[in-house]
Amino acid sequence: MILALTVFFFLVSVLLMVVVLIQPGSSGGMGIFGGGSQSAFGTKTGNVMTKFTTVLAALFLLVSFILGYLNARQGRIETEELLDVKETVEQLSEEGQTGRGTGEDIGIDISE
Repeated sequence: MILALTVFFFLVSVLLMVVVLIQPGSSGGMGIFGGGSQSAFGTKTGNVMTKFTTVLAALFLLVSFILGYLNARQGRIETEELLDVKETVEQLSEEGQTGRGTGEDIGIDISE
C-alpha cells in the first residue's frame, strides 16, 4: 500500500509541477502596470487551470500526510516488535542466571 501511495504521490508531484509551469504569469511580465491576457488554451483556461492546480495541491498535501502517518506507524510497529524481543531476551537471560537454562529443558545432552 505504501508503495502504491508513493507512486501516486510521485505522479501527482510531477503533474503539479507541469501544471504550474504551463500557466502563464498573472501580469504577463509587465509588473503592476498590467499586461495582456494571452492564453494558449482559451479565455476560460485560467479558471480551469487554477482549479486543476488547487485539486493537485490538495492531493499532494493529503497523500503526503497519509504517507507520513503510515511511515510513523510502521516505525512504531517495528519499535514495539523490538521491545518484545528485548523483553524475551531479558527473560531468557534471567532463566540462564538462575540455572534453569542449562540445556536439559530442551533435550540437549551436553555431558560429553
